[in-house]
This record gives sequence, structure tokens and C-alpha cells, in this order.
Amino acid sequence: MTKNYLVNGTDRYVMDFRSQSSGTWKIFSLEHPYDPYGKSVVDNHLYPSGEICVLAGYEPRTLDQAKAFAMVWCQGWSEYVRTGVFPKGSKRVNV
Repeated sequence: MTKNYLVNGTDRYVMDFRSQSSGTWKIFSLEHPYDPYGKSVVDNHLYPSGEICVLAGYEPRTLDQAKAFAMVWCQGWSEYVRTGVFPKGSKRVNV
């Protein structure tokens, strides 16, 4: 399933949600703002394949959870491409 997002009214994202046989979901960013810093997945939470990095054990188990996680990542990426720093800390999203 592919979904488009618009963050802050300026940044466009195209996300792909892929269900896994384990009952979890993987999230891929097919389109996102250019990374002017070229930092690693440790800094920006994006693998070169486009997969969004999710901490082991915290993988989304429903499509709604995956969509919420994707929205939070998009907001973080938008901040990262402007400042060079991906925001830290937890976010709460009701699904």
C-alpha cells in the first residue's frame, strides 16, 4: 500500500507499507526531501534502501500504527533536512 503525505504544507512524501509474515509492517519512504547532509541511518533513521529504521521490538503490528509511525518519521525528516539534526524523544500518536 502506498500513501502520500504532505508535512508542514511544504514537504511531500510517498510512503510504502509492506506487511510481513511475522505480523509486523515495514515502512519505506519512496519519495522525500533531499538529504543535504548525507548522514547515516544512525542519524536520520533511513536506510539506503528507503526503509525506515524501527527499533527492534517496536515494529508496528497494525497498518494504523505503521501510518502513525510514518507520519512521525516524516515530521522528523523535515526537521532533519533543515537543521541537520533528527529530533530525539518519543512522540505519542493516537490510532
